[in-house]
Amino acid sequence: MKLNLNAVAAWPKLAWVARFTPLIDTITVFHGPYVEANDQWCVEAVWAGDYTHGDFDKTDLIFGSGIRCRENHAVFVSSGTTLDRLWHYRRGDTWYVANSFPALLATADLSLDALPTSCVRNIDSIMRGVADYERLMPCDDGDLSVVYFNNLLWDGKALSEIDKVDTAPTFDCYETYSNYLLKSADTLAENMYDCRRSNQITPVVTVSKGYDSSAAAVIARHVGCKQAVTLKQSTSIWRGSDSGEEVALALGLECATYNRTAHHYPQEETIWSVSGRAGILNWTLFDYPEPLSLFFTAPYGDKMWSRTRWSRRDPFVFTGLSLGGLGEFRLFKGIFHCPLPFWGMRHLEELWDITASEEMKLWSIEGDYDRPIPRRLVEEAGVPRAVFGQRKKNTSHDEALLWPYTPESVASFQRFLIAQGVPTSGRALMWLRRHGANIAHLVEANLPRSLTQSVRRRRKEAMSTSAELLFRWSNSELSQTYRAALVESLPNFTGAAEPQDAVEK
Repeated sequence: MKLNLNAVAAWPKLAWVARFTPLIDTITVFHGPYVEANDQWCVEAVWAGDYTHGDFDKTDLIFGSGIRCRENHAVFVSSGTTLDRLWHYRRGDTWYVANSFPALLATADLSLDALPTSCVRNIDSIMRGVADYERLMPCDDGDLSVVYFNNLLWDGKALSEIDKVDTAPTFDCYETYSNYLLKSADTLAENMYDCRRSNQITPVVTVSKGYDSSAAAVIARHVGCKQAVTLKQSTSIWRGSDSGEEVALALGLECATYNRTAHHYPQEETIWSVSGRAGILNWTLFDYPEPLSLFFTAPYGDKMWSRTRWSRRDPFVFTGLSLGGLGEFRLFKGIFHCPLPFWGMRHLEELWDITASEEMKLWSIEGDYDRPIPRRLVEEAGVPRAVFGQRKKNTSHDEALLWPYTPESVASFQRFLIAQGVPTSGRALMWLRRHGANIAHLVEANLPRSLTQSVRRRRKEAMSTSAELLFRWSNSELSQTYRAALVESLPNFTGAAEPQDAVEK
């Protein structure tokens, strides 16, 4: 197997789409300008392994995605998290695999009209875990599927999903786990800083007063990170600021502080395009290092490092999708998303055993907000106990009414709604509706569920409808951008042409 590479200069930095047919040993790849590529592999990732060998298909510690050709097969490698995904699509004898849904739409000339009005519901199913989500997206024009965490194997005849290798050891005590984190960080650093890479990668970490991001900052510092970003305000006035400046200072990191909300968000459509939600829209405000960055975060530490054993023991079962919203934005900005709790995630119950063990009692403060593993990691790195992990706070951008914020995005969304025959409202009325919805949600949250059950149901239905519309609008806009850039860079591009007819770079 080999790759036929077609660079698309005006595409987002890290986007790629592969196109291939059975019994032909060449895979045509269209890719953005910062994808590392040769005829045997292309990759937009940092992984635990020697960069020159390109063995990113042989690890579960990969942050990004890629394609690895072997002698008689090819592996499409997804990120070692469920916060990114690969899409694959088949029309007739032609297959496509992509790390971007709108790029797939543009390259395969696939219309959103061919998809059901329940795309977001399918996407939400990943909250049930890697073993139980809905892989197939109903489509009137071919077969469309999505894959999280696992890889895809192409043997020249068929495409199949395969498990990622588990490189983590058995975690039988805290030292085993902490050594695993530090050694993995060393390996990632060697890969990231390899002089044979075409472009420089700079690590950066988001930090707050919480346990999880503080732990991520410790590991980020170990790989050479010197920059942190933090959001000043939390969503609750009485809980106060969630700024992680003190944590960053204790770790010797420079820290840039940002407001939690704004009136303008760069490339807002990219956030809505993942699942029609904007939980991490404020992360678009950060000044990420150029040209590429390895971004350390810490979602789902509340499950991995909890003192309470969750009833759903599948480590990939979660209660929200907010962090997945970075998936398309990161391709534009050149970000490799590296969430620390996913390292060794399949050993969840071993981590629960460590948390409950006698050796961790010194790092337990009891109460509802208590995570001994990250507390020990952070305190042993020199951060005082009182500086972090005292009260649970939230800096997400979730709101009760789903609607764009940036004026240009609002205007674009309204045009989309009008074209779809959906009633829309003016700016002043939408301002009132947004603030009214937030107040109503606050009241609802402080009343007994028995009194608000019907209201909650109606609000959930309304948000589901809005999320679907936002998903379709944003992907429609982005796919047009991808398509225009594709035609500009490759004038002879013919959409659904067979791979052997692809234009040489």
